[in-house]
Amino acid sequence: MEGQLFQACKDGNAERVKELLQSSEIDINWQEPEHYYFTPLLIACCCGHIEIVKLLLNDQRVDVNKEDVNKEDEYGITPFSIACQNGRIEIVKLLLNDKRVDINQATNGRITPFYLACSRGHIEIVKLLINNKRIDINQPEGYGGETPFYVACDNGHIEIVKYLVNDSRIDINKEENEGWTPFYNACYYGEIEIVKYLLASGRELIVTNTEGETALDIARERATEEGDEDDIHSKEAEEERKEGCQKIVQLLELFEKKPIETRFQLRIQLGFTSKFLSFFPILNEILNFKALVLLVYTL
Repeated sequence: MEGQLFQACKDGNAERVKELLQSSEIDINWQEPEHYYFTPLLIACCCGHIEIVKLLLNDQRVDVNKEDVNKEDEYGITPFSIACQNGRIEIVKLLLNDKRVDINQATNGRITPFYLACSRGHIEIVKLLINNKRIDINQPEGYGGETPFYVACDNGHIEIVKYLVNDSRIDINKEENEGWTPFYNACYYGEIEIVKYLLASGRELIVTNTEGETALDIARERATEEGDEDDIHSKEAEEERKEGCQKIVQLLELFEKKPIETRFQLRIQLGFTSKFLSFFPILNEILNFKALVLLVYTL
């Protein structure tokens, strides 16, 4: 009977779920051994079947925080985590309103629901979670020590980076286990857009790694570093990376010479100050943008 409940939850068969839940003997938290030991609630959240999630939450027998038990990697993901990971925003909203749900419960690798949303690029879920005071927004994962902000930068999720960098609670300089900051990592991989947003934010940045090498140093090094010439896909990726690093070198050299003007120009380019400038057009005449105007077209 438990297998039938699991299958009905997986298939989205609400009527069959209602029927099976009427049994007082059914184990509503039974785990399917052939599907990573998911519970009925976990599979319903994973598949996005919100009506079935509602049915299960209304049953007092359900364990809302019960994890899967993957015998291979012992991942340990909860219904709330998997909803955040898979971008199931309506289910995330539903679970956030249930006081029984532990919204910070991490996997065995200390990966939080917020981290999963940031890593997968689910901007609307990120916004939803960051506005909830219970969410731990800086908790690093347990393998490499990357924070949610770090992983958003690392995966190139621009909209999430732009949103998080404007929140003063976010630690944008938290190092991972190897001593790399998000800014240093972006320079290493030639992520020019991430570098622009971090510089434009106006927040203080740690630009060196634990060995004392600066972000500009690594960008210069990577701008000329050769990749694997035998792999055409790798070669294309390396060319893109080198181009990004070259642009980063230009930007950082300019920033070292004229930090205020460069940051101001970046904020114009990225749309941070359009409303502000409309009230103070004379600022365009006061600041010398002769060299900086080229930046808009070359970066």
